Amino acid sequence: MKSLNEIVVKAKALGKKTRVAVAVAEDSNTLGALARAANEGFVYPILIGSLQRIKSLPEAEALPPGAYQIIDIPDQDKATKEAVRMVKSGEADVLMKGLIGTDKFLKEVLNKSRGLLPPKAVMSYTCALELPAYHKLLLISDTAVLPNPDLKSKIAMINYSVRMANALDIIKPKVALISATEKVSEAMPNTIDYALISKMAQRGQIKGCIVDGPLDVFLACDPSSLAVKGVQSPIAGDADILIFPNLETANAFYKGLMLFAKGELAGLIQGTSKPVIVMSRSESENSKYYCIALSCLMKEER
Repeated sequence: MKSLNEIVVKAKALGKKTRVAVAVAEDSNTLGALARAANEGFVYPILIGSLQRIKSLPEAEALPPGAYQIIDIPDQDKATKEAVRMVKSGEADVLMKGLIGTDKFLKEVLNKSRGLLPPKAVMSYTCALELPAYHKLLLISDTAVLPNPDLKSKIAMINYSVRMANALDIIKPKVALISATEKVSEAMPNTIDYALISKMAQRGQIKGCIVDGPLDVFLACDPSSLAVKGVQSPIAGDADILIFPNLETANAFYKGLMLFAKGELAGLIQGTSKPVIVMSRSESENSKYYCIALSCLMKEER
């Protein structure tokens, strides 16, 4: 896929409504995105929170009559617990964060007895970026969850991102393991992990993708850089997925692209038993709309 709008087209083509349970659905951007998706026929919103506050938002008027539900639970913690419960029980398909802090929201998602993360699973985050300067969607991980992923977590990040790429009709994605250099160095411990991961992929221990690293962003995404640096790589400057060494680098990378390069994104928590949408309360309605569409596709991948 070359654009986020293609995700919407594919979500509509599924021909069914995905039930999205929203914890503390009292946020105007979230309501606007849900109203847009509901009016286009591929989502059934279940809004959990204060009925009075939800109804007071202008965006609530855009919701299609009879095509959504409001569950009146003014207490934020109780509203979040109910949203998670509905998704876990199968009464809803997707969980979405509304006007509640991410830490409180994820605490309930991670609850061992009633949450959505299977035992021993790694929770991570992958997002798809649409960038005017790149010729296709670019997936990156991890921008939001894992501060310093170890080897096991990096492999999980790759596998999750490959599954998302498959949902976006990218059959054998090219995965670039990003560092400041293409050279393995003890001074940069992540490059040693990358060398191990690349060898594992060559031997078939990581399947369904082409993996190489360490690589810098130029070698990963600019074909001309390989000739300039004299580097050979199966990624060939045409990466579909960028795996970053830690949250700080991934988060700064994507926010810089959003601010200065007019990027748009769609992203989801990875590793949970059901799709989970977590976005900053300041994210645009447009980005939340694309996240909702992406969740519809990822629901089908489970």
